[in-house]
Formats: sequence, C-alpha cells, structure tokens
Amino acid sequence: MTENPQQDGGTAQQRPASLADMVSVPEGASFRLSFPPSTLVKVLVLGGLVLGMNWRQFPMMVREWIDDPNWSHGFLIPLFSVYLLYSRRHELLSARRRTCLWGLPLLILACVFQILGYWVHNPWSCQVGMTVLLFGLVLYLGGGELAKVTWLPIFFLVFAMPIPEIVYREIAYPLQKLAAHGSAAILKVFGVMIRATESSLQIISRSGKLYTPTVADACSGMRLLMAFLALGVAMAYLEDRPLWQRVVLVLLGIPVAIACNVIRVAITCGMYVLDRPEMGKDFMHEFTGMLMLVPAFGLLWVAGWFMQNIFVEVEEEGTGGQSGRSEATT
Repeated sequence: MTENPQQDGGTAQQRPASLADMVSVPEGASFRLSFPPSTLVKVLVLGGLVLGMNWRQFPMMVREWIDDPNWSHGFLIPLFSVYLLYSRRHELLSARRRTCLWGLPLLILACVFQILGYWVHNPWSCQVGMTVLLFGLVLYLGGGELAKVTWLPIFFLVFAMPIPEIVYREIAYPLQKLAAHGSAAILKVFGVMIRATESSLQIISRSGKLYTPTVADACSGMRLLMAFLALGVAMAYLEDRPLWQRVVLVLLGIPVAIACNVIRVAITCGMYVLDRPEMGKDFMHEFTGMLMLVPAFGLLWVAGWFMQNIFVEVEEEGTGGQSGRSEATT
C-alpha cells in the first residue's frame, strides 16, 4: 500500500506548530512559557540574595543622587535599564537558557571586588561589583544567549554609581578650565571684554563693571558628560546598526557634552555682560542645563541618521559565497 505524498504534505501543513517552534520565533515567545513559576521563584530568591548582600550600598547611592546635582540622573538610570530590557523582550523570552560555567569566575571576581571595596572603604568598587555579580549570575544560570541580551542593561547601571571623589576631581577640573576658556572665546567673537585664567573669568559688563565669576564644579559639565554618554549607549543599543556605528555614537557623547557645556557657560556669562549676575548664578545656570539636552539629543540623532543612511550594508556575491561590506551611498 502506497502513501500519497500530497496528502502527507497537506497534513504537515495543517499540523499545529510544536512548542519548540513557538519558542524559536521571537514573536511567538510567551512570558509564561519562558518563565514558569519555578523559574520565577528562583529569580526572586537569587535577586533577594543579591539585594540583601548589597543593601548597604543603596542608601549611600540615593543620598548622593539627592545631595549632588552631578548625579541627580541616578534616579532615571534603573528605569532606563528596565526599558532597555523591555525593548528586547522578544529576544529575552526566546533565548535558550542553559548553565554556563564561565559565569563562575565572574561570580568569584565580583565577590573579591566587593570584599576589597569594603576593605579599602571604596563604595564605588562595591557598587560596580553588584553589576558584575548580577551579570555573572545571569551568565551562569541562563547561558550565553541570555547574557547577550542582558549584558548592556545590567552594566548600564554603572552610570548611576557616583565615581570616587579623587577620580571625579581629575576629570572635572580640566572640564572646568575648558568651559572657562571656551566660553571666553565665544564671547570675544561678540566683542565682549573677557579674560579666562584657569577656571576663573574676568568680565567687563556693558556698564563697565567688573565681574569675576568662577566655573565651579557644578558647571564643569560632568553631569552632561555622564548623561550624554548614557544617552549614546542607549541609542546604540536600541537601534540595529553595525558595531562601528554603535561605538561612534557612544564616543560622540563626549565632544557633544563638552560643546554643550561650553555654550551653557557662555550663555550664563552673558547675564554678567548684561549686568544681571543674579540670573547667571541661579535661573540661567539651571535652565541652560536642561536646555542643552535638546541640541545634544538632536546632534546624536543626526549623527545616527547620517551613518545609517549614508553607509549601508551591501551584500556582494563572490566565488565562495556571499560576504557583506559597507559602502557609502549618495
């Protein structure tokens, strides 16, 4: 007795997709299938243990976010990390999970990092150790596919962790001098009598009065630098683009932050030129800090659009198959 292949083909087409088929397709991934109750219990228990081990770090970070305006963005970073995970939720749910022993060395390294941090009284080491510990757990229990989706949202939390004061000073002071000299150069173009010495400025107002403002720590641009670096990382992660474009987007956050801060200080100094020093100290200082977010985001978006539309991936068929290369289009 022979079988009809057409009937078999029709039966195969009508056969419902198996569980493996559904899991392999990101759009068909389900939270209930990917994270059954037993898995959720393990995640909650391990998450509770990580929080318990590092509970002392959270009040310190929150206090820093409240007291230091340079780290006020810390409240937003965890929320943005959650959003980064949500943006890749289909990949997260469909990723195969398996034990990976490479996570064990990371767990040991994280514990050593945190112990040394406690020993030398360096909170930043302990806080960064939390992210290494969390990533090590994900890699060990979930495997490489899960770690590939979650590594950046995990390490993105580092942007919320205040760096040590000695490191902060080494970065902030050159930024202060750069902001002072850069803003002086801009104002000189408009005929303003201004002189920059280190991070101090001497401004002759339109009434002939001498003002000597100083670019303080709050005007150094550290807050803008950290915020724009975080923004560049987020934009590079959210959009599907080649690796070199992601790196360029992240690195662009540095000159964009510096340029925006120079413009911010120049606008603030303009209040002294107009004999309105009280506005330069209070209102304009805060207002321009928020205002600079608009051109900064615009510059990063334009750079991303330019790279994505000018440089496109072209597949070229060769003798041994197909290979991709980047070409500039006009």
